[in-house]
Amino acid sequence: MQGVPTGPGLGASVLPAWLQVHAEQRTRYETMDTRYRPGETGSDQQLDFRTRLQVRVGGRAGWIYSEVQDARVALDDSGSTVTPAQENFTKVLQAFVGRAWQDVGRGRWSFQAEAGRFSRDFGFRRVIARNIYRNTTNAYDGAIVRAGRGSWAVQALAVRPVFYTWPDVQRDRLFDRTALTGLYVTSTARRAANLDVYALAWRDGRAMPERTRRVIDTGGARVFGTFGRDGRAEYEVEAAAQRGQVGPLLHRAWFQHSQVGYNWPSVAWKPRVLVFSDYATGTDPTSGRSGAWDALLGARRFEFAPVGLYNLLGRANLNSPGVWLQTRPRGHIDLWVQLRGVWLANARDRWRPVGLVDPTGSAGWHVGTQTEYRLRYRIGWRIEIDSGVVHLVEGRFLRQLGPGHRGRALFFYSGVEFRY
Repeated sequence: MQGVPTGPGLGASVLPAWLQVHAEQRTRYETMDTRYRPGETGSDQQLDFRTRLQVRVGGRAGWIYSEVQDARVALDDSGSTVTPAQENFTKVLQAFVGRAWQDVGRGRWSFQAEAGRFSRDFGFRRVIARNIYRNTTNAYDGAIVRAGRGSWAVQALAVRPVFYTWPDVQRDRLFDRTALTGLYVTSTARRAANLDVYALAWRDGRAMPERTRRVIDTGGARVFGTFGRDGRAEYEVEAAAQRGQVGPLLHRAWFQHSQVGYNWPSVAWKPRVLVFSDYATGTDPTSGRSGAWDALLGARRFEFAPVGLYNLLGRANLNSPGVWLQTRPRGHIDLWVQLRGVWLANARDRWRPVGLVDPTGSAGWHVGTQTEYRLRYRIGWRIEIDSGVVHLVEGRFLRQLGPGHRGRALFFYSGVEFRY
């Protein structure tokens, strides 16, 4: 099951087979010397703490699963902006029951049904995801049903996202009535052409302000695979479109991600090189429509850059090609470098994660050039150290609208996670 940790867990040698207990504790320090959001000045730092406790009771045919998470921030400066994406204290992140049926009928189908509160990935995490880097985590209440046969699987979900209010994070908007329903179809039948197809419907609840209330339908597909000698070459293309309404405006948006890559598994450092492109539409304020791609519950860090204190890139009003080198000098060490250019898809729209905007478009499209260096070091299953540096060189857009005193931004993070 997605969202359920793997590993020996607490007391694995003494607990009965029907009981699994896991715990995780992560502490991460972040610092950034330049900030771009309106109202923020100077540098900033944070020390993030995230603790999770997970308990699973049951076997393959039926189970009860629960997870509690505590997310807190310390060492933030007097001018820091701390949001529910960084801190929401102690919450029930997951609590659900599940039932599975195997080898049903002549077709040997498998079925699975779950109900309760979930935090889970769908597809390749670009639309619905369980956050890994972010200090807090997406959750939703409802039901998930899965049917599979061979290399095919179909998942249906009907859920209500859980929102954490700010500053009163102790009271969640549990009765917001926002609804998310959808269907995912996956095929892994062929090495050269695997497929994800999905259709989702998002309906904001009454607690949302009427001027921003969203009624959005999303449909997309992802094709990926390997080819060439020994499957060393790879490719992936994902594209999706949205239509509906945001407040009084008609909504039309789309995004795409495409990449090609090559692996050298016989070389000592096992290098992997990817050339990629990300594009997500923005809103033209002269069109009278909403045109910025809505990320729904998608994750960003695994593709763009750290979120948290940095959080400068997202799938909206973005045009960003780049190149990515990943290596594994040892089985327990990952080292990679990513270089990407950052442009706005529409120069009149906001730089969405930050809020800077030139409604005339005269500041241009070029936000900057981002370089990220990342090192991960694992000690067995239980300890992982994750550190990175991001260097952003300002483009014309930032030189005209940003703080204007450095010409670049430097972000650093380092964290350690313990698993039991």
